[in-house]
Amino acid sequence: MKAILKIKEMFNYFTKTEEKIAKYILNNKEIVSKSSVKELAKFTNSSPASVVRFCKKLDYQGYQDFKIALIKDMQNFANENETKIYDDISVDDEIEEIMEKLAYDNINVIKNTINLLAISELKKAVAAIEKAANIYIFGIGASGLVAKDLEYKLMRIKKQVFYYSDTHAQLSLAANLDSNDLAIAISYSGESLEVCEALKIAKTRGAETIAISKYGENPLSEIAEIKLQVAGSEKNLRLGAITSRIAQLVAIDILFVAFAKNDFSKIRDYLKNTRESVKQFKID
Repeated sequence: MKAILKIKEMFNYFTKTEEKIAKYILNNKEIVSKSSVKELAKFTNSSPASVVRFCKKLDYQGYQDFKIALIKDMQNFANENETKIYDDISVDDEIEEIMEKLAYDNINVIKNTINLLAISELKKAVAAIEKAANIYIFGIGASGLVAKDLEYKLMRIKKQVFYYSDTHAQLSLAANLDSNDLAIAISYSGESLEVCEALKIAKTRGAETIAISKYGENPLSEIAEIKLQVAGSEKNLRLGAITSRIAQLVAIDILFVAFAKNDFSKIRDYLKNTRESVKQFKID
């Protein structure tokens, strides 16, 4: 459901005209799938140029390209067997209901993230990890936990990687990067000031930059050369970052495995060595 998913994920970043076009498409998919660009412009009281700009904002080449994606979405939706739709988790829910709703939300955000991640950007990120002399990771709060997980993964395969939870330490690290280094910034909202500042400093120092954030326009993605954008929106009952954390973890898992497979015989030895080093401390 890439076309429809992109519209929903980008909705808060549309202009008023784009919002009108988006609402009409979401409510009239069948009509839009059979309409020309001029007809859609007429239906939405806009212009053909506005419709084309809207499609390009969603990363389509033009209206025809978008319409093909929309038709595929409609066909996929018709073939789906999923009929159970869950509402937000409420304080009145029983534990069984909470389990089912969280499972549904997490499965859904994984599927959506896979649909939204750009293959071209993932390939660039893998190449950046491959050539980097040192890798520096920036992130705070729940995104800091994801950053720590990525640090551990890369450390196990003999990459020189650094992550510090202290924001001042992150900024200090960023100040000494150079063109041989890679900076990876993780912030779901893309609006964490300290993380944005660290990535900005790293970029001015000549380091290659990757941002892992939510889909759509945000300050962090604007700074980064490589943009890995994920799905996930927190529900009304926000018990910390739940689906957003899952989405970010999916992104770094894909990135890690995509990198590891390129030279798996060597990577396998690294993983075996790190596993053996802690094996003596495990209880049989």
